[in-house]
Amino acid sequence: MKYLITLSLLFIYCNLNAQDSSKVVRTTSRIVSLQGSMIPKLDTNLVYYNEKGKALRYYQYDKMFRTGMYRLVPSSDRSLPQKMVITKMSEEEFNKFNTLIRESIKIKTPYIYEGKKLDLAPLTAFYEQEKLQNKVIVQIYWYASCGTCTENFAEISTFVKELGDPKDLLILAITTDINDVAAKKLKEQPLRNAELISSGRAISDAYQLTRYPIYIVSDRNQIIKYAVVGSSRLTIPDLKTAIKAALNK
Repeated sequence: MKYLITLSLLFIYCNLNAQDSSKVVRTTSRIVSLQGSMIPKLDTNLVYYNEKGKALRYYQYDKMFRTGMYRLVPSSDRSLPQKMVITKMSEEEFNKFNTLIRESIKIKTPYIYEGKKLDLAPLTAFYEQEKLQNKVIVQIYWYASCGTCTENFAEISTFVKELGDPKDLLILAITTDINDVAAKKLKEQPLRNAELISSGRAISDAYQLTRYPIYIVSDRNQIIKYAVVGSSRLTIPDLKTAIKAALNK
């Protein structure tokens, strides 16, 4: 069973994406194990097969993988050792896979992890401390050229509106970009009610955060309730759940 789940982590490429901001050339990486190992860029020319033996092209199996319900396993035909078959997971396997995803994207630095009290000092160098008190704080780390970072801004904005724009919810859009670049991007892809902190590398460095996007939710007592890196099919739904729980909604 573990072998099959591992294969899913290796081949279901769309579940986890993170971009590394620590290098001059920023490239998209795929997290494929609990150790954060990387695999090469996806080959969209690959052909996989369904359980009936029908060949599936990228545009077909991409939709299947995005549901999170499917995995890749080697063909039972030993004469075709390279043939990979897409199979649907059982409910038990699906739940185990979700657990693996959630564990693999959790942030676990000495300064940021679920259950720890958030040190506000790095934020107060850029934002007024009194405005951070008694607030549910959502930190979103991003930069303008990171497509994975901004693709969910619209969904987050819709969610915030549906919540009724809570006054005790503070969203900090923290970026390494200079203000002009960041403001232009937010005009193109707005993040509702967000307070922009530009040129904020000192914050991410203080928290030892190096890959984006990052989502951190802390409650009114500054206890971190959610802290993840990358973008998976679970990231935004879990983010919404964490925000609602912190707001007691």
